[in-house]
Amino acid sequence: MTVSRSVAGQARAGVSFRAATLPGHPAAWLLAILIIAFSLWFSCYSIRLHDAHLTHKADLGQMDIAIWNTAHGRFLQEIKGDSISTRLTDHVEPIFALIAPVFWIWDDVRALLILQAVCLALGAWPIYLLARRRLGAAGIGAAAPWSALAFGAAYLLVPALEAPLVSDFHALPLAVPLIGWAFWTIERRQWTRFVLAALLLASVQEGMALLTAMLGLYATARTLLARPGADSRPAAPGEPDTQARHWPGALSGAAVCLLGLAWFYVATFVIIPHFAAQAYGLQESPYAARFGELGSSFAGVLKTILTRPGLVLRTVAEPLRLRCLFGLLAPTAFLALLAPEVLFISLPLLLANLLSSFPLQYSGELHYSAPLVPYFVIAGAIGLARLLGWLRLSKAGLSDRHPNLPGAFQAVKLVTTVSVALMLAGALAYHAWAGYTPLGQEYWRRVAGGWPAVTTHDRLLARFIAQIPPAAALSTTPDLWPHLSHRVAIYQFPIVSGAQWVLVDVSGDTNRHPADVRTDLQGLMAGGWGVADAADGYVLLRKQAGAAVLPDAFYDFARVTGIYPQHALDITFGGKLRLLGYDVLDDVKWRRTGFRFYWQALAPLADGTEIALQVLAPDGSVVDDTAQRPMPALIWYPPARWRPGEIVVTEKAGWYLPAVWAPLLAVSADGAPLTPSIAPLDDPRTQANGNGGAAPGGDIANAVMTGDGKVRLPAWMRRDGVLVRWQAPEMLSAAGAQFSATTWAVRLDGYRVAQTAAPGASLPLILRWQAPGAAPASLDYTVFLHLRDAEGQTVANGDATPTWFTPRPTSTWGSQAAGSVILDAHTVSLPAGLAPGRYSLVAGLYDWQSGQRVPIRGPDGNVTGDEFVLGYVTIDAAASPHPDLACLMAREACVSQ
Repeated sequence: MTVSRSVAGQARAGVSFRAATLPGHPAAWLLAILIIAFSLWFSCYSIRLHDAHLTHKADLGQMDIAIWNTAHGRFLQEIKGDSISTRLTDHVEPIFALIAPVFWIWDDVRALLILQAVCLALGAWPIYLLARRRLGAAGIGAAAPWSALAFGAAYLLVPALEAPLVSDFHALPLAVPLIGWAFWTIERRQWTRFVLAALLLASVQEGMALLTAMLGLYATARTLLARPGADSRPAAPGEPDTQARHWPGALSGAAVCLLGLAWFYVATFVIIPHFAAQAYGLQESPYAARFGELGSSFAGVLKTILTRPGLVLRTVAEPLRLRCLFGLLAPTAFLALLAPEVLFISLPLLLANLLSSFPLQYSGELHYSAPLVPYFVIAGAIGLARLLGWLRLSKAGLSDRHPNLPGAFQAVKLVTTVSVALMLAGALAYHAWAGYTPLGQEYWRRVAGGWPAVTTHDRLLARFIAQIPPAAALSTTPDLWPHLSHRVAIYQFPIVSGAQWVLVDVSGDTNRHPADVRTDLQGLMAGGWGVADAADGYVLLRKQAGAAVLPDAFYDFARVTGIYPQHALDITFGGKLRLLGYDVLDDVKWRRTGFRFYWQALAPLADGTEIALQVLAPDGSVVDDTAQRPMPALIWYPPARWRPGEIVVTEKAGWYLPAVWAPLLAVSADGAPLTPSIAPLDDPRTQANGNGGAAPGGDIANAVMTGDGKVRLPAWMRRDGVLVRWQAPEMLSAAGAQFSATTWAVRLDGYRVAQTAAPGASLPLILRWQAPGAAPASLDYTVFLHLRDAEGQTVANGDATPTWFTPRPTSTWGSQAAGSVILDAHTVSLPAGLAPGRYSLVAGLYDWQSGQRVPIRGPDGNVTGDEFVLGYVTIDAAASPHPDLACLMAREACVSQ
């Protein structure tokens, strides 16, 4: 009875499987539509990024020039510094020779972006075929194609697969469809095609040769270990039985494994060191140093993996690395763990990413994780098929013994439905968190507004490109490089060796200090280079030809018409210069914040007129300054040249700001400040915002004039990663400590401080004082903050003048209205060696000249002491937050984490 049921079930499954795998099955057509949609979306999106000048020399430009040169007979030739070099200094990528003919069809860098999108999209097809075959053999009948479609869709939703498509162009994504194809040829025992797929995979990059070797090992093991009936699938039409198919697969797999290892050795330890020695003076791949404490060479890293497993496990267990692993497993609902042999053969690349000291390599972003995606999705399909096989066998046996229980087919169908539903839910959920389509958060974080805006300024580049002969040697900036890299010689400005033309956009990403760019360009013009054309910040120089001065149209990048600021203001400095408002330019992903200010000259300005911007933390520390990172418009088009009435925009490049900050503006002429004047709130000029709606007072209500002739603009804070206007935090009660001097008193009304902190950290603190509204203090008292251990010893202190972005001396507090609140920010720096434990935090006021403290008086007027215990702080090394990607890439970004 058991045998007959089993045989009948297998027969039904086989019939259903063959019927469901006809080429015209709706699931296959639907997947084809998804592949086309994926290709179109990311082709359009990546091209849009390029058109918006959001691609760069690294990596699109340098890849493009190597492939373009290869298409013209100069294999992998590129420019490094001021000389012709080769891609072989960094990577060995013979596949570039195979894709180079794309430029014979369309001689445009955007062809590479389309090729990359199509390659990644096509990787879904072999995954669908393999999943359909395995799941069909697992006994789910006509549901196999639809379940396989779910795996193809999950693959296309994986953020790690999409990340390369918004990050210029790289070789590694070309490996993705080849990996899927190699698995499919192993599945079908098409050994000639397998060898071809493996050789192509090895040609992508030297690291892919190790994946090739592992695929060869997998093919060998799978064929040698196969037993009759162990294949979990019927033989394909015309195929011999399993035993007769052993040796071709084993030999092919072994050959591929040996060839992969040999090619990896030759490429990594012979070819790259040879060329790297010429370019960098290195005797090995420059990427061998990317493993930090694990070792400075590939041999050292391998030794560490074998001899110090604890260190390896601690490294992999870091949150961001685990997140990368989670991002690969979640889209298959962790079904990939049921096929550990497939995950095992991805280990060379998986470990290279997870153990790297370069954060982007294990972030799941850029291109590094893309080749891992087919392994994990294929493992998920095999894992589900394996789960269903186990269930079918166990359930079939139970059905024979207990006829009233549901049969194996019903149980398998239920588990399949639940598993596929969980998988799609996981894939969609993770895509929503980290995906690069409008459904995903990263799409909206990468560019403000999601879809990149191509401005009139961006389009103007075509005018300058048209003037440069295609074969002419050129020097340009990193942001313009990929627009001009189809030439033999192109250098990164300010290198001009051998160049006949120089093209720079002073308002773009020059990768240099604005003052240095101006000095370099002026030096060229003084040395015989002439201005062939200039407009809106672009300047095109030609050697020994052209004008000697920049035309007025060049300065148009600093002028605007018909554009309104996000935050309206009406502040006049010295009656000569009006600030109309400002924009906050926030890069949410990397937490870099810049500004755009709108100015209008009311009268001619003196030659010495200067505009300065500082960004302050609440404790008054300067966290950004135009003295270090100036506004390019002010360098090229200083206020003394502004025409009365015209609106001038000065833009400040982004920088890493703390969690709370406020801008401070100053305008001076010959070193003397121009006194600011803020328009009344009922002034009609302050009533309209840039969208034509009502904005009573604009930002003026929050602009503050300081005593030294400066204006502090409204404060901002980062909440849940997004900038919002500063809002007063909830304070802890300070029990109304009343500090009373002879003729002056103030109450400490509340405070806010972290309850835990790590040794070596900065402990921010906000005090809230309530002014009495009486006569001002006769002295400017200093606030003291002491952190004390259990024995009462002071282990850290933070004495400072009361400050809320700018100093707020106590001698001004009496001028406040009665009962007004004064905020006061301080920072206590904790020693790096501070022992863990519970510490008390005390506060008070004293005269810095005499050292005499202000006493605290109780309700009866009697002195109760001269310091107040605010509360307790626990010092714990674990209190330090784990750095996120922005913090790991730039330590300055950690302050806002």
